[in-house]
Amino acid sequence: MKGFVNLQKKHGCDKMKKEVVKKITEIVCRAWKELDASILAPILSEDFTYDSFWVYATLKGKDTYLDYLTGKFEAIRNGDKPVSAEVRYLEPKGKYVVILNQMGNLAALEPLIQDDMLKSLWIRPVEFVSPGTQIIKKPKQPKEEKTETEYSKFSKLFLDALMTKDFSKVEKYLAEDVIQIVYDCKEISGRQEVISYWLGWLERWGEPNPTTKYEVKFCKYYDRDVLSMQARGYTNQYQMARIEDGKVKQLVLCPNPTQDPMIRYWDLDREPLLWSNGSLMAHHMGDDIEPRPYRIPCMRCGCKSEKLQWGEYTHDTGPLRYSGELSECTNCMEAVEFRPTILMRQS
Repeated sequence: MKGFVNLQKKHGCDKMKKEVVKKITEIVCRAWKELDASILAPILSEDFTYDSFWVYATLKGKDTYLDYLTGKFEAIRNGDKPVSAEVRYLEPKGKYVVILNQMGNLAALEPLIQDDMLKSLWIRPVEFVSPGTQIIKKPKQPKEEKTETEYSKFSKLFLDALMTKDFSKVEKYLAEDVIQIVYDCKEISGRQEVISYWLGWLERWGEPNPTTKYEVKFCKYYDRDVLSMQARGYTNQYQMARIEDGKVKQLVLCPNPTQDPMIRYWDLDREPLLWSNGSLMAHHMGDDIEPRPYRIPCMRCGCKSEKLQWGEYTHDTGPLRYSGELSECTNCMEAVEFRPTILMRQS
């Protein structure tokens, strides 16, 4: 597993011409404001690299990055979480960065310029931009009616189907080749096969049962509405969907939380591996491990869990340390699933 290099040194621009650095940083900012990856094409070096503080793989190559960014911008345009961008000059460091703000979630893009071209970008928590300065916390948002999304609509339809044992409305939303993943167990392929599985599930478990709590909830870990099913005496289960072009391509039935209940750790209703102020917990990447089948796929692009990059991961929460498995989608450059397997108390 590759470790992080000294990125402060690597991405420093002390020896660069300030006006060139500023100009290129402003171009990066404009690309994010207009959500247009093509704006960056003329300034990217052919061997351009992109690193993220939150994942352990480096995205390499100009064309690879442009393809990735085009997809990311498309997702932002189609979503309900717009991004704002601004150029900021850090006087103590003598460098320019682009500050991204997505509904209070702040990150910094720091460029490395070489031969008047953008050689690399590093995205990281904004509070790491200038050590010693005040941490920018998420502003409190006024409470308002949450707009129904395609995920909340589908989750409600699925809930109605379980209550009535009639999947005719759900069937219209399922892709012909839809896949249902039963966490750490098996995979069911095909629209009719998935419906048959759920009809059998209702019969096997005697559902719907008045003692089982069903509700549509917002899963912050994967940023979408899901169907929560809490049977008395059993682990809470989430039925999560991935929708593409108006059709459900993947369904994942998984426990929440995914780890053994003896290992205390927050569930999928909270952001992964972050403190309440949005800053990242101290962490350490370990060795590569064998990919895990029948686990959570990339909920952005759909890459199956056995095709993801897997590795050992440890992070500290102060008096406690959690070690476990972390999967990452190298297509989307995003962490997918962290399942702690060991809990240690720090001495």
